[in-house]
Amino acid sequence: MLSRSPFEKSPFNGILGLLFVFLVIYVLFNIVSWIVWLMYKVGWLLVIAAAIIDSSVVTGYVNSIGRLFRRNWIMGLAAGALSVALYPFVGAYMLGMALFKKKVRERAAAADEQLSGRYTDYEEIVDDPLDLDDNYEQLPPPPEPEPRRTDRGKETRYDDLFE
Repeated sequence: MLSRSPFEKSPFNGILGLLFVFLVIYVLFNIVSWIVWLMYKVGWLLVIAAAIIDSSVVTGYVNSIGRLFRRNWIMGLAAGALSVALYPFVGAYMLGMALFKKKVRERAAAADEQLSGRYTDYEEIVDDPLDLDDNYEQLPPPPEPEPRRTDRGKETRYDDLFE
């Protein structure tokens, strides 16, 4: 079988492939733009949800912008303006951090419970006196220790040090 030259192939194959690539890029761009549009519609809900789950995430973010503003007011102003302009992405970041911190707290509490046990709310104490008149068996005396063997029958003076 002889190999065919690339010049003998139809030129429409390359054009159709290029059109397919442009179509895929167009569809992906529309999907991403729809997701961004949706995030701008519900972005404020993400910030509120993050504040409900863990308010320290929101206050920490605002405090970090404030510290940046005090250190370098131009960068602080730019970061604040970008935070307001891109609030859905900031809200998604805060919600992700709040959920992450909540999961870490739950895992730490579960590990602490596994390590030290679960606390009870209360414990009932019986008012009846304890019956301490039981006769318990006395344990037998411990057996006498066996004499110490020496190495190969030689006498050592090691035991004499402790007398």
